[in-house]
Amino acid sequence: MTIVRSQAGEAMQVLSDRVCLKLRSTNSANRMAVMTVEVPPGGGVPPHTHAIEEESYYMLEGCMIMQVGDEELTIEPDDFAHVPAGVAHGYRNNSTQPVRFLAWTIGGAIDQFFLEMTEVREMPQDLPKMAAILHRYGIQMQP
Repeated sequence: MTIVRSQAGEAMQVLSDRVCLKLRSTNSANRMAVMTVEVPPGGGVPPHTHAIEEESYYMLEGCMIMQVGDEELTIEPDDFAHVPAGVAHGYRNNSTQPVRFLAWTIGGAIDQFFLEMTEVREMPQDLPKMAAILHRYGIQMQP
């Protein structure tokens, strides 16, 4: 059993988001990774797909726009979203307040992806580095 207290975990900055890793995929038989994510106003992740991981979101605070396929939905506190592997998805915070959600993936090493993405800091200079990381983890950005 693993217990991670509310303020514990591995905190990191991944592009606009503040991610706190609560469970590494290497500590789970099914390669589950769990994290809290804080998205500042105007922040988010553009639509993309994962080749391996299925991903779930549970909104804790605030509201954000979630795109799944061609559909855009407003996700509010206590809403849950599940995205199977291969389905295009992304999110953005259009509000004036930060949003927080719990996210977890099963089947891959998304936690390792996030750790590597902390090295992407300067755009557009770091675009080649980011492209290599995305490719390594089977993540494809959508047009």
